[in-house]
Amino acid sequence: MQPNDIISITAFLNALAKLNESLPADIQKQLHAIAENLKANPNNIGNLDVIAESYPPLDEAYQQELTALKQEAGIRSKGLPPLPLPNERNQELTNSAIDTFSAEDSVAAAKAKRNLLQRLWQLISRSR
Repeated sequence: MQPNDIISITAFLNALAKLNESLPADIQKQLHAIAENLKANPNNIGNLDVIAESYPPLDEAYQQELTALKQEAGIRSKGLPPLPLPNERNQELTNSAIDTFSAEDSVAAAKAKRNLLQRLWQLISRSR
């Protein structure tokens, strides 16, 4: 998984956790399809941007999360060059995305996993 994919999935999962209502059925169906794609190919995160844009509350939260993560990455990029990311896949993030996107209510699933994702992002951030 590429660094931008990690940021996109993390931002999307964080945005889901910030929503107050379940997703519309059509959006949930699209997430189920992405979960199936991730099972077949963990590098195929689909087009989360388009899904977010199709539901304004999700898009607003997603854009806020993307901005925050990119700003954090920009701050860390000042100074010495970062250490390279490990080459092995981040299976924990992929599994978390599959579980959340496969759930009947992805918003509720994301809220339940939020603490795990925050710890994972901190781990990824420190490894750079």
